[in-house]
Parts: sequence; C-alpha cells; structure tokens
Amino acid sequence: MKSLVFILLFIISAHCVVAQTKKVSFQITTLSSSVGKWKGTLTYLDYSSANAYTMPAEIDIRYTSNKTGYIRAYSYPNEPKANSTDTTYTKESGKYFGKEKVISIVKNNTRDFTLITEFDDVDGNDKKEATIRHKYQLEGNSFIIRMDVKFKGTTNWINRHEYRFTNEQKVVAEDKVLFNKIKELDSVMFNAYNRQDLPKMKSFFTTNLEWYQDNGGLLNFETVFTNFQSIFDRKDKLSRELVKGTLEVIPVKGFGAIEIGQHRFKHMENGKLEIGTFRFLMIWKNENGNWKISRVVSFDH
Repeated sequence: MKSLVFILLFIISAHCVVAQTKKVSFQITTLSSSVGKWKGTLTYLDYSSANAYTMPAEIDIRYTSNKTGYIRAYSYPNEPKANSTDTTYTKESGKYFGKEKVISIVKNNTRDFTLITEFDDVDGNDKKEATIRHKYQLEGNSFIIRMDVKFKGTTNWINRHEYRFTNEQKVVAEDKVLFNKIKELDSVMFNAYNRQDLPKMKSFFTTNLEWYQDNGGLLNFETVFTNFQSIFDRKDKLSRELVKGTLEVIPVKGFGAIEIGQHRFKHMENGKLEIGTFRFLMIWKNENGNWKISRVVSFDH
C-alpha cells in the first residue's frame, strides 16, 4: 500500500502512508454527509407471497436544532399513507444508534461511510424472534439503507428491504454550459495523465501554479511536474477516473470556475489491484477562452 500512496497523482510527496478505509468512533455527526433530500426506490419482501416488490421512495434527512438527533422523513409518492418520520439519537458514547448496537462504522474518506447496526426484535407475520441488521452505506451520490433479518434458531440472513437513493449534483440551469465545459476539460486532462503525456498535462496548468497538499505542503509548478515525471517513470501504471456523481462546478465571477469532486486511482501491485479514492478542489482560470488550472487543493489522503 505504501508504494500505491507514493505514486498516486495527488500524493506527490514521498514517504507518506495512506489508509484507504478506517474504522472510526461513531458519532451522530459521522452521518452529516447524508443530510439532504434523496430520491430512489424501496424494494421489500412480502412474507405472505414470498415476492419482492419495488416502489418509489424519497427521504429527507436533517438534524435536530441542537444537532443531537438524526431525523429521517420517509415519503412514498404512490403510497402517501405510509409516510413516516423518525428521530434517532446516539447512546452510550456512540455504542448505540437509537436501540441499534453499532457493529461497525467505516469511513472511506471524510464523506463516504458504511454503518452496520444490529438489534434483537420480532419480525414476520407471526412475529418470530429475530436479529435485525441495518446497513447504512453512502458512496458518492448513492445512499443505501438495507435491512436483513435472521430468525432465532436459523443461520441465514434474509433481505427484508432495501432503499436505494441517489442525490444527483444540482446544477443551476444557466451554469450547465460551464459544468459541461469543466467536465470536458477534466476528462481531456486526465486522459493525458492516463497516457502519461507530460507535455499535454503541462498545458492545463498556469506556470504560477500553487498546489496545496494535505500531507505534502505547498508545491509549485516545477516540483509538481518533476514528481509527475517520476510517477510516469515507474513500471506500475496508474490510472485515474472521476467518481460518478461527485463533480461540482461553481462559477467564479470574472475569473473562471471552481471544480470539486472525488477521483479514484488504480494500479496493479504484486498481482493485486490497488484502489484509492480521494477528494480534490481545482480553480480554473479563464483567459479569453483559454482555461488553465491555477490552484489545486488535494486532501483526504
């Protein structure tokens, strides 16, 4: 993993170590990136017929005014009578999420998370004793809430229901042209990176570039491209892809635009595919239609 860290595009200072995922102590604020309105579907198992049914579903997530409670308002466009709202608090210093015991909480970066909880209850038409497991997983613009059931005396888990929500990046109508422009520039620039075309890469940056690295400090144009060259000289080829649904573009009046997103880097190491996902911010300067990156902030390593 250390060599993966060394060669990643946005980890260009040597001798640094990155944890791709890490277990963290659970707090209510751990779920902050899920706050907002999500749309999607609910697929549930009907015990009577043993069939699975899917219906439109939405969820509006927010905190209580004192930031101690996690509010989930579920709504169903085709079944409004089923709409419900619940508020959940942590207990025993994060050991419990409401009545659910926290089994695992993993953060892939400062935004994405996977929370798994369990509790004993009853389920089914005949109210059998069972262990209920919830999995709350947010990655990019996807948020999944899954409930599995294991009845007492059995070993198999049954998928009782699963919500699949998305939260597409909202783009103001008049900024769609700018969004598409930056998205195209990002694609062309990183295609050059994946081809290891250093001259092409250089053409996308101003010579007074300032590159801020959370684990490497402030780097200038010369240092950045010296490190790019050392990356390209390695035998392990690295590829980059933008994480779908994470791109944000904010116009900067009279200057250009800010690009924010997440990207994934992959390479083979000792016969195994290594993957790292990180966050970035880039400031694009527009000089009479000639777009170049003047500032980079690379973090979450």
